[in-house]
Amino acid sequence: MWKALLLAVAGALVIVSPAEAAAPEPVYAPDNSVADPGILRSGGDFYAFTTGPNGRVSRGDTASGPWSSVGTALETAPAWMDTTADVWAPDAWQTSAGYVLYYSAVAKSFGGQRCIGVATSSQAGGPYQPIGDAPLVCPDGRHGGEDAVPGRPIAAAGVIDPSPFQDSDGNRFLLYKTQQIPSSLRMVALDDAGLHAAGSDSRELLRRDGIIENPTMVQRGSQYILFASRYGYDNCSYATVWLRSTDRWNFTGATENSLMTSAGTGLCGPGGADVTPSLDGGWRIFLHAWVCGTGTTPCTDAQITNGDPHRRVLYAAILNWSAGNTPSVGAFL
Repeated sequence: MWKALLLAVAGALVIVSPAEAAAPEPVYAPDNSVADPGILRSGGDFYAFTTGPNGRVSRGDTASGPWSSVGTALETAPAWMDTTADVWAPDAWQTSAGYVLYYSAVAKSFGGQRCIGVATSSQAGGPYQPIGDAPLVCPDGRHGGEDAVPGRPIAAAGVIDPSPFQDSDGNRFLLYKTQQIPSSLRMVALDDAGLHAAGSDSRELLRRDGIIENPTMVQRGSQYILFASRYGYDNCSYATVWLRSTDRWNFTGATENSLMTSAGTGLCGPGGADVTPSLDGGWRIFLHAWVCGTGTTPCTDAQITNGDPHRRVLYAAILNWSAGNTPSVGAFL
């Protein structure tokens, strides 16, 4: 994370602290909310899958845009899904089965809790067609999920925030969060097509007494970097953290490091982040944050508490890596 901005003014180098610096501008700020972005890069285009009715899909010509709406992510709803609630935090990648989408949705007769489904499309932007009659991950046995989420902190909790990960050997996995507090992050092995669970049930990567969610994993050599969001999403305290481990299945003892906070970025609740290789061989990080009113001015906690009109918009920045596989956020696009 940048500690200060270095500006060249009339040939002089001026140091500007984050509190004095202007907040970054979003790369995409439509009238509707752009929340929990899952990013797919296909060819030269970027696709952002976000929370909304049946999920939303937007396309960017580059990471910085221009961005435009593509439509809904899901073409139809599966039989197990309650269609009166939004699809949360969809994410997609390409496998031998085509383009594969993971999404969390409220399951019928599950007390408002969510399960994770899978859908496919021949086009990166969809629409995606759900496969099978059951979710991929579901703790409620009535819906027949392939991963039953054993040993989760709260027995009645559902699952959200699916995030695909492929290691350097080509093995595929799906990360996700168990809902309610305490919360946990888990991962399940997938088959080569990314459509079904492979082998044993999922395993817990770590848990927190408070909120930890929105997992994203990157492998760099023999190390695994886990990005996640912390604290409540509905205020400016929401933040992005990272942890590092040599064991992709265990982050319990890993140090939790801050990557993006409201104080460090000037944004309100910089979270929901996803990372992806960029077109120039580097890395990009995408995230959402709250803006108030009809423009793109970051909210204050007081504005959100008072019920001022607010929505989440999409930001993108350069993600840098330094010695020891330490990530840091560079310039916002």
